[in-house]
Amino acid sequence: MDYDVIVIGAGAAGLSAGALLAKEGQSVLVVERSPFLGGRGMATPDEGYELNLGAHLMEDSGSGMTKIFEHVGKHLGHGPSNTDMPVWNHETESWGSIRDRYSGDKDELKKVIKALVDTPYDELERWDDRPMRDWIRQHSDHQGVIDLFEFITVMECMTEDWWDHSASENLFVRKMHYEEKGTAAYSYWPEGGWQKLFADLRDAITEHGGEVRLGQPVSRVIVEDGEVRGVALPRAGAVLPNEVFHEDEVRAPVVISTLPVWNVLQVVPEDVLPDWYASQIKYLAQDRWRISWAGLYMATEEPVSVLDRQEIATWLHTPIARTSGFMFEMSALDPSVAPEGKHLYVMGAMLHGFDRPGDMRFVKQKFDEFEQDVEIMWPGLADHVFKRRHLVYDPSFGVIQKPGLVGTFRPHWKAPNVQGLYFASETFKSRGIGIDRAARAGLTCVEDILGRRLWPLEEGWRY
Repeated sequence: MDYDVIVIGAGAAGLSAGALLAKEGQSVLVVERSPFLGGRGMATPDEGYELNLGAHLMEDSGSGMTKIFEHVGKHLGHGPSNTDMPVWNHETESWGSIRDRYSGDKDELKKVIKALVDTPYDELERWDDRPMRDWIRQHSDHQGVIDLFEFITVMECMTEDWWDHSASENLFVRKMHYEEKGTAAYSYWPEGGWQKLFADLRDAITEHGGEVRLGQPVSRVIVEDGEVRGVALPRAGAVLPNEVFHEDEVRAPVVISTLPVWNVLQVVPEDVLPDWYASQIKYLAQDRWRISWAGLYMATEEPVSVLDRQEIATWLHTPIARTSGFMFEMSALDPSVAPEGKHLYVMGAMLHGFDRPGDMRFVKQKFDEFEQDVEIMWPGLADHVFKRRHLVYDPSFGVIQKPGLVGTFRPHWKAPNVQGLYFASETFKSRGIGIDRAARAGLTCVEDILGRRLWPLEEGWRY
């Protein structure tokens, strides 16, 4: 059977693209090598707890995935959202509210907010190679205001030093959140959890005549004479683990790959792409550019969070590992992720400079140090009743968002010389945070394929 579009990957980008295209009357096939929906956003049960492959919240303030759901006839409910941010003072080894750092001079913050809202997005594009602090200091030198913006960046973009906080990447999201929700940062737990979110998108595809195949890898994208012809699927039921070139070809004039930069050339023949474009992909695919962290899931019988239990805590330096990171109580946002009476926390310590995937001694050292850190920062976690260590590396959270690695420095989402080949991935040219960023990347490709906007650009930016 032939299709109008084949989408590789059933994560946020692939399911969003597939749902939008199916709603618009396109014949769509979504293929996913995993037996599960969600890609890097999937959730899985473990002894009565529900754990995410990553540590996910949604940062869409209404114009991204929420709007996509609305367009395809579904509803994305916004669960509890943040109103404050506990921050760790590594000098005094104590917790406080981020508001304490700027509340004494709110006029300085108002100046920066006004300047940001008044700055067009296309002007922010010109800051792809500059630190965010350089932009802020055009409008205020107040350290508390700078702290507000930079602590959010540590939490959302996983960069640590001020010179590594990309101006454009972070200010895009701050501007969106101020304009749409009137707050510096807006993140929330989706109502019904992650499995419902991805199942709703799958249903939007099938209800409009599309198809989703799980457990179906792709061998390669078929390109002939500069045009996409479809994909090759390995033979089902192969016995030999090294069997090759016994394939079924599925035809379509358009293929959207949602694979990240470190995997995409495994299915897209490098020789069909311009050398400079393939070099961009390979440069970003270096291990040192992956966002990686030592992650911990821990559960207790009593709550241990500081300040409001529904807030996300962050820090620049832990006491021992001296690493930046984040922590929040998943069960405060959605009690169903833990057995009754238990409190489930997820936290991560950034593994900056971890470009040695085989050096697990380094990783274990950081896990050991980080566990000591969390018991200093939250003494109640020493009495945990459940613990899981997880390394966020492969899959990674994404390409780290440092100046010179964002925006115009990333390969474009449309192959420059292959008709019908698209890359809906947050590791290609895209903006936003996490799952919402991926969904917007899917939307961008869909609108180019259809040749029109699905709703006015003023209702949400995309490329």
